[in-house]
Amino acid sequence: MQDPQRNLVQRALEPVCHRERNQLVLPVPERPAEEALAEARVWLDGIHARMLEADDDVLHQDMHSLHLGLLTLRRRWSPEDWKVFCQDTARKHPLRSFLHQCPFTRRAFERPRGYAGDAALIDYLYLDHAADELHAGREIYRYMHQQPSAVSVRERRDLLARELDATAERVPGDARILSVACGHLREAEASAAVRERRVRELIAFDQDALSLAEISHHQPLDVVKPHCGSVRALLAGKESFADLDFIYSAGLYDYLSDSVATRLTGLLFNMLRAQGRLLVANFARFPPETGYMEAFMDWWLLYREEDELRGFLGEVPLERLDSVRLFRDGQDNVIYLELVRR
Repeated sequence: MQDPQRNLVQRALEPVCHRERNQLVLPVPERPAEEALAEARVWLDGIHARMLEADDDVLHQDMHSLHLGLLTLRRRWSPEDWKVFCQDTARKHPLRSFLHQCPFTRRAFERPRGYAGDAALIDYLYLDHAADELHAGREIYRYMHQQPSAVSVRERRDLLARELDATAERVPGDARILSVACGHLREAEASAAVRERRVRELIAFDQDALSLAEISHHQPLDVVKPHCGSVRALLAGKESFADLDFIYSAGLYDYLSDSVATRLTGLLFNMLRAQGRLLVANFARFPPETGYMEAFMDWWLLYREEDELRGFLGEVPLERLDSVRLFRDGQDNVIYLELVRR
C-alpha cells in the first residue's frame, strides 16, 4: 500500500527532473478537491500519531515535516482550496489541540485582545518562555522560537533600536520620533538614546490601551509619550503629527490593503521634517512558517515583494523625496522601505 503522506507532500518535493515543470508553477489541482482534502486529512492523522509518541528530537523533526508539508500545500492549491483546508480540515483536526499546547500558537488562534499579532504574542518571540511550559508545549514553542520568521522579528527590533540611536545622533538633543502601531515598543528598551534621554520625544502610537499601559511601566515618560489612536483616525485626519525626524511602522503594513498602505505612506511622509526618514516593514513571500500560521494559528498576513512596496509611493510628493531605499533583513524574510524627505 502506498504511503498517503508521500502521495501528498513528498511527491511535491521531488526534484524537478522527476516531475513535469508545469506541476511546479500552475495552481491547478491534480485531482478533485474532495479527494485532495481527504488525503490531507490522512496525512495530518499520521503527523498527529507520531507527535503523540515523539521525544523532543523527533517532535522537532515532525514539526519540520508539518511546516514543509503545509507550505507545499499552500503553494500548490488555489487560495480557495487552501482556505477550505484551513477552516474545515486543519482547525477541526485533533492535531490542533495538540499544537495549541504551545502558548505562542494558542494565543494567536484565540486572539484574547481581539486581533491577530498583538504585542503580547510578539513578546513570545522576543523572550524565551520555554521553561514555563510542559513537554509538548515547551518543545513546539522552542521550535517556533527558532524559526526564520521569529529570528526576523528579533532582528527587526534590533534594527529599530539602532535607528532610534542613529536619529538621536543625527538630530542631537531635538529628535522627535513617531512609532505607528508601536505594540510594546520593545526596541526602545534596547535603545541607548532613549535610555539616556538623548531623544526629545518618542510618540508611541497604538490603538491598544493595554499595550500603551505596558509601555508606561517600562519607559521614561519624559521621553516616551504613549498616544492612543488608530490608523483609521490618521487616515481620516482626526490624528496628525508634524515636524518629525523619524517615523517607523514595524508590524502594521502586513495587515493593510495596498490602497490603505499607499494612503498611509503619503500621510506619514508629509509629517516629516526636511531630512526626516520614514521606515516601514513588510514580510516577503513566503516564510517557511506561512502554512502553519494560517492553518493552525489563524494568523494571516499580506505578504509582498519589492515592487509592491514601491507602489506605496503613489501618494508621496516626489518633488519632496530625497531618496528611496529597499532592503531585506538577514533572513531574507522582511522587506524594508526607507524614504528620506528633501
